[in-house]
Amino acid sequence: MNSKRRKALLVLLAVIMAFGFQTMPLATPFGIHNEAYGNIRVKSQLTGKISAVQGDENVVVTVEVENKDSEEFTFDSATLGLEYPNNITVSGGSTGTVTLTKGQKVNLIFYLDIGRFASANSRALNLVLRNDGISVHENLSLGMFRIYQKLGTPPNDSGSVAVLDISHTISPEGGFASGQDNTLMISVQNYGNTVIKNAELSLTLPEGLSIYNASNSASLGSMSTDSSREASFPIIVDDDAVTKNYAITAKLTGLKYSNESVSEEKTFYIPVNGTGISVKNAEITNISIPSQVTGQEEFSLNFDIHNQNSADLKNVKVNVDIPEGLLNKTRSEFIESAIPAGNSKSYGVTLFAADDAEEKAYPIKISLSSSTAKEDTADVIQYASVYVNGISGAKTPQLMVDSYSYGGSFVQAGDEFVLNLGLYNTSETRSLSNIKVTVSSEDGTFIPVDSSNAFYIDKLGKKEHAEQSLRLSTKPGAEQKTTSLNVEMAYEDGSGNPFTSKDVISIPVMQETRLEVDDVIAPPELYAGMQSGVSVQFYNMGKTVLNNLRVTAEGDFDTPESTSYFVGNMESGKSDSYDFSFIPRNGGTMEGKIIFTYEDASGEEQMIERPFDFEVMEEMPAFDDEMLLEDMEEGTGGKLPWIIGGIVVCLAAIGIFIWRKIRKKKINREMEIDE
Repeated sequence: MNSKRRKALLVLLAVIMAFGFQTMPLATPFGIHNEAYGNIRVKSQLTGKISAVQGDENVVVTVEVENKDSEEFTFDSATLGLEYPNNITVSGGSTGTVTLTKGQKVNLIFYLDIGRFASANSRALNLVLRNDGISVHENLSLGMFRIYQKLGTPPNDSGSVAVLDISHTISPEGGFASGQDNTLMISVQNYGNTVIKNAELSLTLPEGLSIYNASNSASLGSMSTDSSREASFPIIVDDDAVTKNYAITAKLTGLKYSNESVSEEKTFYIPVNGTGISVKNAEITNISIPSQVTGQEEFSLNFDIHNQNSADLKNVKVNVDIPEGLLNKTRSEFIESAIPAGNSKSYGVTLFAADDAEEKAYPIKISLSSSTAKEDTADVIQYASVYVNGISGAKTPQLMVDSYSYGGSFVQAGDEFVLNLGLYNTSETRSLSNIKVTVSSEDGTFIPVDSSNAFYIDKLGKKEHAEQSLRLSTKPGAEQKTTSLNVEMAYEDGSGNPFTSKDVISIPVMQETRLEVDDVIAPPELYAGMQSGVSVQFYNMGKTVLNNLRVTAEGDFDTPESTSYFVGNMESGKSDSYDFSFIPRNGGTMEGKIIFTYEDASGEEQMIERPFDFEVMEEMPAFDDEMLLEDMEEGTGGKLPWIIGGIVVCLAAIGIFIWRKIRKKKINREMEIDE
């Protein structure tokens, strides 16, 4: 084999191995960096555009090394150093021992493959020369190199590429606030190699945000290459907007030099500090009422309404529902135009028993409603209770519930819990006997477990207290609210006279959160140092909203970008997916986990972890280029180029087949979820 032919084959094989069987694009020089370091001068020349774009391949870096000293020096290894090297492949450089005497020069050629997910910023290039593993020169500066974000899609035939970067700033910097003094500034930069004609920028705004006295689009005219345009939009935030991140989509349309359409869009998540309020953030507190009264004596029910919202609670209606048997000397309904944020208002009613009132406990319902928040559908409700003794003035023995507990601040729908009831005999002179207590909920929310809904107490002395427990189950489909539970008591005094009484207690019911996550499926093949990605679907299978849902991933791998994904509030029955890219560090088993965190309806933070482990293969072993070429030349009879071409075609066909299988599987999966 002659030397010219062997050299050509070596170059061809090196290009194929370094760039994954891709062709090298034509390039033109753009700039030179020339710098001297003692006995050596390095001059770097980058070939191609002045800045690379995510996804560019075969970006050529030529470095000229010149010996300026009288003494020769030798190196057998030349390495190109790069800041932020993730997702960037560097190949080339010297392949043998180089000795330079004074005035001698040598050119070193390196190739850069810019990954699709390489970080978009400026980074320094430097050269390291070593001989037999020992440093000759370290960190020889070769200038700066910039990578831009790629939003454009290359055309099929024109050769022009529209590469656009859409960014934004907001005022106030901390986030939009209710009112008109908000500004969204959109900046568009043309990094491509084609002019963008008739460029027009438009915004898509979510409910709660609008543009003040202006259009939602702006004409940017003609954008030449490496030029930028800005457009400012005045934003109005509705008075009842809630505090959260709002998605605003900016879309740029226009024509390239060849009159092909350009359409790029980007979504920004803008924080909004809203004043949207809810009646559920108000509470009925400081309830004061006598535990018992005698005959028609008057008594007072007093309570406060406290507004815990960050804004005024408007159009407030407070109602006291007087049960049959009690009469009201004052009004029972109160209307307020507003209760200021963080403030309280006090209310009171004067009641007495009717002539035909029964000797029993009377539950009094207090309800609060407001038309301020459009999403509110339920009132805030609290109960008070008073026991009325005999009309004659003689004290009737009374049994009442003086305390109760259920194991926490609420019970979970579908779960069992233990209800502890404390009963108290109010009589100072008589004992009670044959006591039967029945517990029931009118809507069937609470059901007894392994027992009836009643229990029996043989005797309870005067002024004595007794405790009893019942195991209850909460209906799985119970509405998330405070539910009343009736406690009915039948008993006799020491003379055998029968009596009855009834108390009402309240138990908050919470629905269980249920986040389901699909299995994490490993990619078909993983190699150490090579980027891959994973996608996993998750669903809100519960009956309540998952608040502030956030997803992230961690493990023994590197990532080209942040793995954090903020979902926000996920409604019941909704689904979403989480995607992230990673680079295995070593061969063998790569372990990691995907972490879901959110807040349930009670404000408690919940966490779900989905662990995974993938098998990673080692990198392809190195081999002797010349021996391989000689073996291939002898074995193929000089048909090496044809064999290489065949390999390229086969690999392309295999890649298309695998892509189609994965795409078909994903489409089928999405159809199953929709059904």
